[in-house]
Amino acid sequence: MNVTHCPECTTAFKVSSEQLALANGWVRCGRCGAVFEAEKHFELASPIPSLETASPELAQQDLHRIKLSPPPPSVSSSTPASAATSTGSGLWVGLSGLLLLMLMWQMALSHRHVLAAEEPDLKPVLQALCAPLACEVTWPREPDALHIENSSFNEDARGGYTLQLRIKNSQHHPVATPYLELNLTDLQDQVVVRRVFSIEEMALKEHIVALRDARVNLHFELDPKLSEQVSGFRALIFYP
Repeated sequence: MNVTHCPECTTAFKVSSEQLALANGWVRCGRCGAVFEAEKHFELASPIPSLETASPELAQQDLHRIKLSPPPPSVSSSTPASAATSTGSGLWVGLSGLLLLMLMWQMALSHRHVLAAEEPDLKPVLQALCAPLACEVTWPREPDALHIENSSFNEDARGGYTLQLRIKNSQHHPVATPYLELNLTDLQDQVVVRRVFSIEEMALKEHIVALRDARVNLHFELDPKLSEQVSGFRALIFYP
């Protein structure tokens, strides 16, 4: 049998080991109702003055009124858990923000050519985003937006041949100027001469303005033997 006393009202009690084991060492004072850990307030010395001066009936009455109960929630013990939860939430918010920024970065890079064509002021920003990947920001290449219109191929009276055509941009933003492939065919529609003209050879800019066209006017010479076989042509545009 051990003797402990209430830290609030200093009332002394006798507590058995069995009683302490039932509530993991916690007891409730029968006088003031305070809950405390009995072992922390054991009296090592034999009978203390407060126990001797207390009325035997009162001490015995308080002993029978001890109620064993689990410890109340501790404010100090919940604080670390709350802090850990707050830290975990902050970490997830930070990771989510980082993932969102990476997603926006990837989307901007995948559409960088169109964004720069629609908003030229964004080009320096997009070039800076491209720097880590060593990518470039150029005019968008959209072959489906380009069409050849009003093409003609004629033999020039002064010698050689003249090719005239228009490359139409049907897109609502500028697109890269394509290369031109010219195929001269014979009566059986077999290719006799094939030639590719670059942007520089066609004297065009690197891009075609939105919903506008670029006019091509080419003059070139052919070997007389090949000229005799030429009866038609096919013009194609492509990106190298």
